Amino acid sequence: MKVLYVLVVFAVACVAYVSCGSCVQCNSSSDERCATDPTKYLAKECTGNTTGCYMRVLNGVTIRGCLNELDNATQAKCTNEMECLKCTFTEYCNNQVFPTHRPSCLQCSGNSTSSTCARYVLTQPTICPLYQLGDKCFIRNTNKTNVDGSFQRGCLSSAKAQKLCLKEENCYLCEGAGCNFLRANDTQIPLARDGAFSIVSSMALLLACMLFGRAF
Repeated sequence: MKVLYVLVVFAVACVAYVSCGSCVQCNSSSDERCATDPTKYLAKECTGNTTGCYMRVLNGVTIRGCLNELDNATQAKCTNEMECLKCTFTEYCNNQVFPTHRPSCLQCSGNSTSSTCARYVLTQPTICPLYQLGDKCFIRNTNKTNVDGSFQRGCLSSAKAQKLCLKEENCYLCEGAGCNFLRANDTQIPLARDGAFSIVSSMALLLACMLFGRAF
């Protein structure tokens, strides 16, 4: 009778969580929480036979799933705490932040003068959604006097993915968790001349050249 009771308890535990072939399954390219807040996910049952779960970073994207999704060669290499790590079916097996020491920055956006992002720096840094070794934090300000300007704080990897801060002189850059805490009027923050500003300037220059050419 005691043995039966133990088996029932074990079966209930299996259904309730990870222990019977279930893993957290997600991809940060479709949901950033897969990288930044994986504890929000419930484990899902794996299809087919599998011996465990994995956490992986591929081209900056965080992927979590069942080990049988990976080919044999990838599984064999999945022993690196920076790129790929496999685990057995235990509680919280693959729902931890991976890699463990991911960069974190203040991340927000708003106008250049009156937005919460520009005026307040007491928010907590959050994990960068894209993983890049040696990533930095940034502050980008397109206009220091006009509310129509944009102000952004975030991770340099995310900015570059949006074609921003490609030239370092357009953004304030720093290293360390939450280091991008400067107020919007700080003189260390350069005036950004990339993105929309660059496009408008190029169009204006092109139009001027066309008008000048017609005049002659």
